[in-house]
Amino acid sequence: MNHNGTHAQRAAGLRIAIVTPWFGPELRGGAESQSRQLAEHLAARGHNVDVLTTCCASFYDDWGKSTLRPGSERQGNLTIRRFRTDKRDGRAFERVNAILLSLDVAQLRRSVSPIGDRDAEAFCRNSINSMSLYAYLAAEGAGYDHFVFLPYMFGTTLFGLPLVAERAYLQPCLHREPYAYLTQVAKTVHAAKGLLFNSEGEFELAVSLFGPGIIRKSRVVGEGVEVDRDRARFPERVGEFVPARERYLLYLGRQDPAKNVATLVAAYKGFRRSAPASRLKLVLAGERHVSYGESSAGIVDVGPVSEREKSALLAHCRALAQPSTSESFSRVMYEAWAFARPVVVHADCPPTATAVARSSGGLLADSMSAWENALHRIDDSSEEALDALGRRGAIFAGEHSAWSAVVERYEGAFASERVPVRDPWDELPDLPLTAALADGKTNLLYAGPVVSIDHLYALLVFFLHYLTLEREARLAIAATAPIDARVYDAVQTEVRRLDLVDRLLVARDLAPAQLQALYLSADAFVSLDRSETSAAELQYAMWFDVPILATNTPAHRAVADQGGILVDDTSDLLAIAVLAQVLVTDSVLRQKIIAGARRARLVAHEAHHVAGIDVAAR
Repeated sequence: MNHNGTHAQRAAGLRIAIVTPWFGPELRGGAESQSRQLAEHLAARGHNVDVLTTCCASFYDDWGKSTLRPGSERQGNLTIRRFRTDKRDGRAFERVNAILLSLDVAQLRRSVSPIGDRDAEAFCRNSINSMSLYAYLAAEGAGYDHFVFLPYMFGTTLFGLPLVAERAYLQPCLHREPYAYLTQVAKTVHAAKGLLFNSEGEFELAVSLFGPGIIRKSRVVGEGVEVDRDRARFPERVGEFVPARERYLLYLGRQDPAKNVATLVAAYKGFRRSAPASRLKLVLAGERHVSYGESSAGIVDVGPVSEREKSALLAHCRALAQPSTSESFSRVMYEAWAFARPVVVHADCPPTATAVARSSGGLLADSMSAWENALHRIDDSSEEALDALGRRGAIFAGEHSAWSAVVERYEGAFASERVPVRDPWDELPDLPLTAALADGKTNLLYAGPVVSIDHLYALLVFFLHYLTLEREARLAIAATAPIDARVYDAVQTEVRRLDLVDRLLVARDLAPAQLQALYLSADAFVSLDRSETSAAELQYAMWFDVPILATNTPAHRAVADQGGILVDDTSDLLAIAVLAQVLVTDSVLRQKIIAGARRARLVAHEAHHVAGIDVAAR
């Protein structure tokens, strides 16, 4: 992306609204800090910035009460417009929220709501909402050039964005969590004019959830980070703790089960059992309802801290630990890098893990033993070794979290003439079809031309073998080019002859939403075609995170070399069926293939066009 100032010149003087549930300089949450700093930096660039928010003081207050005064006020270069919050049924919300939080994300399926329509509606209606805000958007929305809504899961976004969708950008701050699977969220994602992401990992997650149709309107803008590095201003003490005199690993953030703090605490206790003489302490800093540090040797809970106290803790720690698996960016990770301190992050959190892997600015850990080993390494490493890791992180942070570059990327998104061009797949998939396919059966997919019954014969015999291994399976054959009526009739006759009517779907004349539903529901893409005419469809499978099993032809190899398994010999269709079952059931193999496909699709196509999918907007 070009940062030569052109975007700034083209986008200067815009009227921009930041729409967020809570706003104020005293708020410490990630989205709250991001919305405030974004508004301030856009205004500093000469834009006319309004913040549209509610009269609810913070995330921790009653969302149905207006504790702040409604109306407009100026704060520096910003206009803050506050709107009364709506009354809500808090019990109904908490009931549904408890159901969502109890769900295992690994068991959820894309484009299938994890809860029923009535519960989903209750969740959204009893979130934080403001009818007066929505009335303002409907009446005054045409007076703004652009809107930025964040984060994604609250009523102010779900109900507000559709009212101004033609000029609305969604900055989802997306996590892999049950909320992201709600149909209302998918509708909002597809309705937005553009999508703005904090990190490559967040973008990848969004594509995997909502399909490659969003790519054309997506940009990774990053997130700016500001820290006070003037050590003369740092306090000597944080409570009773003196950072400069201690040897410690730091956790900074909300002490909440959702942040996976318990894993870090358990790993530290395991570390101390194996290294009882170590002086390494674990310092927990941040808001909490229950302390994780009570009666635990070596764990120091300093509670909520000021900005200067936070800087003092970051400046003197050996490393920062970020155990959360649900981050879209992790501001504290970049704050640690601003002080040239290394980080330890969870390997199962794509946004943080990707940044650490690319920067070499820290360590990755997933299992409990891996976290304990990381703590041993932090304890055993020399100051020079830790400093070297931290400096690499600092270089990466300087490139990706400097506000000057971040604001230019926002302005580039606003100025782009490409963003309004909609991808035909940027719409909701066929939801009834998706739900029907989410019945527990394994879904195998072939998409491509169907030119004759002979063309499909090997695929049908393969599927018969697969059914001997897994009776509850389904094969969908999606014709992506017109089928001659005689060929279609011959295929249907063969399906009946092989007694596959209840196990095989032959679809033609598919709308993009229907084809998208098939890709989103697929457990594997199978192509035993040697004519190489399905290469484009293999590209789509890669973008939908569907592992591929295909014949080893030059065209297939060029597409799926890292995104699947290629077979040379198709004479033993039973062996190929066994291989397909391994591809479906082996989670480690699947994740390795999906990771390879993601790497390939990011770096291998610099011409900006992949099988008709335009990725230049990234």
